[in-house]
Amino acid sequence: MRFKSASVLWVVTFLLLLSCENYIIERAASDYFPLADGNWWRYTSDDDTLIVEVEPRDTLLHVQCFPVIFGGSAKYLAKNAESIAEYIEILYNFSGNDYIILKDFIMRIEIPLVAGNTWEDSLIDSLNVFGAWIKAQYYIRGRVTGFTYVEDYEGDVYTIELEIIETFMSPDTTIIDTNYVTEDYAPNIGLVRFHNEKGRYNLIEYELQ
Repeated sequence: MRFKSASVLWVVTFLLLLSCENYIIERAASDYFPLADGNWWRYTSDDDTLIVEVEPRDTLLHVQCFPVIFGGSAKYLAKNAESIAEYIEILYNFSGNDYIILKDFIMRIEIPLVAGNTWEDSLIDSLNVFGAWIKAQYYIRGRVTGFTYVEDYEGDVYTIELEIIETFMSPDTTIIDTNYVTEDYAPNIGLVRFHNEKGRYNLIEYELQ
């Protein structure tokens, strides 16, 4: 009787592990961040329409990345097996000239997406501009708050919360800018909803190559 119970327990455990493994494989096979030249998405809020377009691959700091035109402003995103990284550049204007205080890639989203996962990354650098040390820091903290199966998207939609803190320091001032962003990602589509300081946006149309 004890042997039979142990056998049943082993079979149940095996099936659970197999189911979990299949789910992980299925999720890994889905592309939640389809970065390719020509892809575009159109979003709408209560009073705005926003178009996001991916341009041909580029190289920054020896890193291959894609320029993503986000409402007229370019973001440079690089994708690998561990993360979606974003190129950050902080400038200081002095006497009409721009000086680069900080430039590098930062991990924006850790992948694969796992409910409850948290991460953080930061960049910090400084530059002496005519005798004055100018310092900049860019910090990002992210968390996958959960996922929900959405039939219209044929899969699990993951919700990500991001806290972004940009700090600028000079001998006579310190400026801290904090932003909070919530983003929802669907398999083989990408970003389908997001909420930032400008409002709540929903995907209404897209095209993937």
